[in-house]
Amino acid sequence: MTNLIICCDGTWNNPSQEDNGVPAPTNVVKLFNAIGDDDGIDTLQKKYYHPGLGGEDMGLKEKLLGGALGVGITRHICSAYHWLGTQYEDGDQVYIFGFSRGAFTARCLAGMLNKGLLNLRGISSRQAWRRVESAYKSGYRKNKRNRIKSEWAAFNRGNGLKVQFLGVWDTVGALGIPDDLELLNLLDRPDKWRFHDSKLGKNVRCGRHAMALDELRSSFTVTHWSNADKHENCQELWFPGVHSDVGGGYAETDLSDSALDWMMAEAESQGLDFRSGAVDQLQPNPNGVMHNSYRGLFAAMRSRPRAIPEMGLDANSSVFHDSALTRQQTSPLSYPEYYPHRSLDVGESITLPVYADTRWNPTHLFLNAGEEYTFSASGEWQDSADTCDWHGTEDDKLTVGDIIRSTSAFLGRFESLYRKLTDNNATDFLGTKRIENFPWFVLVGAIANDSGADNAVANDGSPVAHEYIKLPDFVTSPLKVTQAGYLYTFPNDVWSLYENNHGSIDLTITRVS
Repeated sequence: MTNLIICCDGTWNNPSQEDNGVPAPTNVVKLFNAIGDDDGIDTLQKKYYHPGLGGEDMGLKEKLLGGALGVGITRHICSAYHWLGTQYEDGDQVYIFGFSRGAFTARCLAGMLNKGLLNLRGISSRQAWRRVESAYKSGYRKNKRNRIKSEWAAFNRGNGLKVQFLGVWDTVGALGIPDDLELLNLLDRPDKWRFHDSKLGKNVRCGRHAMALDELRSSFTVTHWSNADKHENCQELWFPGVHSDVGGGYAETDLSDSALDWMMAEAESQGLDFRSGAVDQLQPNPNGVMHNSYRGLFAAMRSRPRAIPEMGLDANSSVFHDSALTRQQTSPLSYPEYYPHRSLDVGESITLPVYADTRWNPTHLFLNAGEEYTFSASGEWQDSADTCDWHGTEDDKLTVGDIIRSTSAFLGRFESLYRKLTDNNATDFLGTKRIENFPWFVLVGAIANDSGADNAVANDGSPVAHEYIKLPDFVTSPLKVTQAGYLYTFPNDVWSLYENNHGSIDLTITRVS
């Protein structure tokens, strides 16, 4: 018996990457290097590594298309599948790992293996690749009813191949052009990026998914396994940090070492062997450096807090890694308080500032389904030079700002029409309100709950919207929460113009039942 290990790296990642001159490999590379060889281990092990999209030794065009749009993922899936088809013998154990888009690749590969594995031994390379491409197009990508069964059966060993372990860090399904890039999105081909569902297949004996609590980039929304709670051996766990604080890729590895240590222990429990002393080189520190990924070019794009369970409750402790709970409890002094636990009993109120120049004001208040809340506010803030209260700027005073906003509202009508024509609900034209059907600068509440969707992100990286609430509507008539989540607040403004806002208002939240 042989352990066959496939490692799929993340976007623009490869073994030689550096962070300010310091080697900064991802957890995929480090796990690949930690896998034991023939000396001192009980089982023969063979391993395969593929750099991430845009991380290969290719031209600039390929790097940009691969890294930005995910072009080439089909080749990555087929390459790993081809290697496995040339190596596998009956009784071998298959282990698959991936990070970011590499995690998406790994999951697609496992899905393809659920349809069957081709026996590529003893045939020419040309014939082997032709069979893999045919199997991918006709056996995996097509719906069952449209699959060319005779062709698939000719290549198939017979049944879906069992995967002993599938381990992924922060799966991102961002392929193609995100929906919020409007006109560019018209050039997108969703059929090209649309794979099978996001479920963990029955052919996977053990699935593990490490997810980042603090990643804000909208196009990096995590892709859960939609059946994680139904699969017999699946665990998705939240870790502190942004995308690469969990999957690795920074020189500072305090947080990513925790996620790697966990993944190695889980894989080892399923029969994978690591070389002696490898895990001892890791130095996890839950209170260590947390990076900011929402910067540079990404800062010009949309952000979005992730939908997570309530931290600090014993009932939810099983979905958070110990490093996340430790960081919450100790809250390192170099950073803002980490997910402070805040709750209201019936009849209790809390008053919090909401800043006009902030796109996501966290309240750190988790609203549970069935609870009811009322809201009130005092004070005024400014939308550029116009002063208003929490009801917004749409009043009987005519200002220069009103004229500008009227022009923007005219664009907003085309935005609504565009949404209907293209079925693209993520559309937000430049210069229009974030929530087009809410008044200008009204105080908005956002419950980070993915609007209750089982699958919160499309394969082009476009997430579903969170639940948005016009808070002045719930002064006397309470808001009844239907889908739980953390509450954020913001004034309803143009996404790109928050920097010209000033001041804050005081929001009072009261739980009434």
